Amino acid sequence: MPANDLDVDMSELEKRRFTCDEKCGLCCLCQAELLPHEVDLFKRSYPNRIVMKDRPHRHVALALKKGEGPCDFLLQNRRCSIYKDRPHYCRQFPFHMYLGTRVQVELDLSCRGVWTDQGEDALVAGGQLVAENAEALRRTLQESRAVYREFEANCKEAGIYRPAEALRRDLAPQIPRFADVQYLARVLDLSAEEEEMEIPGDAGPEYPRRELEGSAMETGLESLSAEDVYSAPVYCDPVGRWNIFLAQDGGVEWSVMNDDGGLTPVRTIDPAQVKLLAPEGQGLDVFTSYMRTLNARDSALGYAYYLVDDYGYEDFVANTYNGTMATAALDLLWRASLIAHVRGGKLDRQGMIEGIIAYDMDRLDAPTIGAFL
Repeated sequence: MPANDLDVDMSELEKRRFTCDEKCGLCCLCQAELLPHEVDLFKRSYPNRIVMKDRPHRHVALALKKGEGPCDFLLQNRRCSIYKDRPHYCRQFPFHMYLGTRVQVELDLSCRGVWTDQGEDALVAGGQLVAENAEALRRTLQESRAVYREFEANCKEAGIYRPAEALRRDLAPQIPRFADVQYLARVLDLSAEEEEMEIPGDAGPEYPRRELEGSAMETGLESLSAEDVYSAPVYCDPVGRWNIFLAQDGGVEWSVMNDDGGLTPVRTIDPAQVKLLAPEGQGLDVFTSYMRTLNARDSALGYAYYLVDDYGYEDFVANTYNGTMATAALDLLWRASLIAHVRGGKLDRQGMIEGIIAYDMDRLDAPTIGAFL
């Protein structure tokens, strides 16, 4: 069925192309869920290479090597052994379709192939995905809109509401300042106040540099925390190594996942030795562009809404949204500085891109009150 009756935003895809970086295979570390109509094929053809999962809901998924590594169908040359039969989950990558009050197609910027400016037109491919899934999108959008209506009503009743368009409009002019950790500290302080905040036009009082670096390190370590090493963030570097960074016992355990699912420890990184860097040259343009992308993403807004709901509607929506955006910027700067620390480099254009590659998949995995299809 045609999808022209759907409210769809694909602005993030404009002027972007994408291809598959054959060294990468990052998408093959995401355990692919099978759609109901795909289950029969895999039960018939590959019965020993699928598993039943209970979280976040009961579903059938492709098996992983050693139960925790890459997809069991990934060959040693990083090619898919069932490429023609690969499930929808794999075909959709690196696109994410988020449903809140509308459908928004977002692009996973941890995929190295989206930075090559080669291959398929992302806008065309995204439009095809929407058309192919129009019926499911209509059905799910009804549900997500109901959730959003309930959220808005709860916010208005609590006296903490501010419209999404106002949140984004107020933040947009100040986004270039988000590369300044002094300014981020000011935003975070204001977001913690009991009164509804307005985005400041300057950094205000100067904070001690050591205090700022300590806050950035704490934010970065929290985002690198996980139940186990296989649940920790993965960074696929330019030569295709799957680097895993796990915050543990005050340090960062750095390992490389092998193609068979095994782990090779590299070393323990002292986070205090990671110098918090500032974007420079074209790196500042890359950073600012990414923060503008976050400000336009419905899923980023949905994460702030999730926190408002989780905190029991006690904080102003503006405070929570601005606080989450400042935290994201601080987290990204520290993550990018960590990557620069291990690779040897700075936050120039390529250094900032590497930081985003190491960060964006985690950002897209954050909980929201909407739904990813």
